[in-house]
Amino acid sequence: MKRRADGLRIVRPLLFFLLVAVARAAPTPPPAGPDAALARARELRLWQKAPWLKLGHWRPSRWLGRPESDAEPDFFLAPDGAKNPRAELEAEVRGLFAAEPGGGVQHPRCRFPARAAWLETSLSLDPATLPPADCSRFEDWRRRLDLSSVSLIFASAYMDNPSSMFGHAFLRLERSEPGEDRRLLDNTLNYGADTGSDGGLAFAFKGLFGLYPGTYMVMPYYMRVEEYNNSENRDLWEYRLALSSAEISRLAEHAWELGPAKFPYYFLSRNCAYQLMPVLEAAAPRLSLLRGQPLIVAPAEATKAVSAVPGLVRSVRYRPAHGTVLVARRRLLTAAERRAARAYADGDAAQGDRLSAGLPAARRALVLDSAQDIVLYRSGYGPDVPDSVRVVEHAILVRRARVPDPPADLPPPDDNAPPDQGHDRHRLELGQGASSRGGFTELGWRAGYHELADRPQAYSPGQEFDGFSFRLREDERRDQTYVRDLKLVDILSASPWDSWTRKPSWSVGTGLETAYELGRPPSQSLVYQNHIDAGLSLRLWPGALAYALAGAQGAVGAALRDGFRAGGELRGGLAFDVTPSLRGLIDGALTAQPFGDRTPADRARAALNWSWSKNFAWRAEAMVRGRYQESGLYASLYY
Repeated sequence: MKRRADGLRIVRPLLFFLLVAVARAAPTPPPAGPDAALARARELRLWQKAPWLKLGHWRPSRWLGRPESDAEPDFFLAPDGAKNPRAELEAEVRGLFAAEPGGGVQHPRCRFPARAAWLETSLSLDPATLPPADCSRFEDWRRRLDLSSVSLIFASAYMDNPSSMFGHAFLRLERSEPGEDRRLLDNTLNYGADTGSDGGLAFAFKGLFGLYPGTYMVMPYYMRVEEYNNSENRDLWEYRLALSSAEISRLAEHAWELGPAKFPYYFLSRNCAYQLMPVLEAAAPRLSLLRGQPLIVAPAEATKAVSAVPGLVRSVRYRPAHGTVLVARRRLLTAAERRAARAYADGDAAQGDRLSAGLPAARRALVLDSAQDIVLYRSGYGPDVPDSVRVVEHAILVRRARVPDPPADLPPPDDNAPPDQGHDRHRLELGQGASSRGGFTELGWRAGYHELADRPQAYSPGQEFDGFSFRLREDERRDQTYVRDLKLVDILSASPWDSWTRKPSWSVGTGLETAYELGRPPSQSLVYQNHIDAGLSLRLWPGALAYALAGAQGAVGAALRDGFRAGGELRGGLAFDVTPSLRGLIDGALTAQPFGDRTPADRARAALNWSWSKNFAWRAEAMVRGRYQESGLYASLYY
């Protein structure tokens, strides 16, 4: 008996500690009601968790660091939800247990399904135990969306529209139907400004200062292809993303939440790229694509952000614009074949038949395909085309149907690359040089975007946009520091001329510039300069572009006689690749200024840019401006 009693005294404490351990290891029972759920959410401090902050698009404010969202109030349940993630979370938790409102009003679980699903998981709530909610509108929408995978799409720059000069980014929501030939039936999620009928100065002013509402819209991909690929002749780059099934499901839920939401649209910052990256982060909280609240965001930065995440980009596909295909196919033709294609496109089928008689079937197919390209380029892809165009097109298609050869494979453009492979937008530059006034040291900075002398990969050939840049220079002989220039904007669109596309070239610029030709001290020669030009550009050989422009130019400033000058200019240049990493540029202008200060402002510049890496380059440059001469060596860091 004594041995048994001693054994019980030893076993009882062990049993007690075992029961305590089991009790602690047992899962916490789910909250039974809104009060218990709120208490659990507060205990876990869920409003501070990254998934919740990303679902509400809350980011640290630029000045105070507190989380805030720029979405309008209808994106939140709490009155102060935009600046109070905790209040919004508690309102959403209460909404989970709310009764069905009826009357066409969505239940909080239906209005914000991604938030509701995350809270149910975080609080271990069983949806079956919650009050019933009629989410049939959302479920029907998700069923029709049929989302199975996601791609980030980048449309290349379109220089003829200020809102598209930097390109455009949007998401393709891919359906589960297999086959690339079915991709045009996919949907897209696009963010853009609701500009109404505004244009010109009103559009520029409102877009810069955030006076337009920005909205998300779901529409078919074929409509985007029609707009960008065909109407505006913009190449498309498709980045298929490797998202999990749970992340894809969350993206569909969040896209529904964004439907009626409005955000302020800023052309330079809160644009398509800025607002799409948070959408991907909300779907996949593991991602951190957008850091802080940058003052300037370029659409191509979205492609660089996803490409920088290991394993996120599954594949990249290039979809050339109709104009790109037209030019590429034209380069495969002989001079006689081009004349035949042009005859068909001009409606002279008999002449086309004579010029193409005796051609092998493959070459005749190429001629007819090129003729069809010209017709579509001229008339567009819309259904409302004149009967005269349909007659021309019918004659071409009838002849093409008699040739069994498939369309010729086109070589990829030699001057194109995925946008994520281009140099970064900002540029910091440090240089040392000598001039006819002595030695100098120079520091420069550019907010964006690209110059002809820069590494050209992934940028449209002949396109230059230098905006919000400045250069400070120290005159070593006089120990003076002065502003060399301050460019607000300087744009060159040197589209290579083609007899089939007939795109003109143009340039416009405005900003402060040192007028060295005046012969005065540089620190006293700053003037406000403007110019506008138009002309033609030619592709001399792969990687070489020559341009010639004529236009008006003028300046105002105390350094000028009578305080101003005005006249015209003839400008020309040649940009060419020496090797894949070495690029040359020769640029110059002849001026005539009959009004105001008549001091000749003729200028010439030559530069040789060596790209050591994608984001670092050395540049040697020489310049002549009037009687003033200088040369220097510069180190450029892109970031």
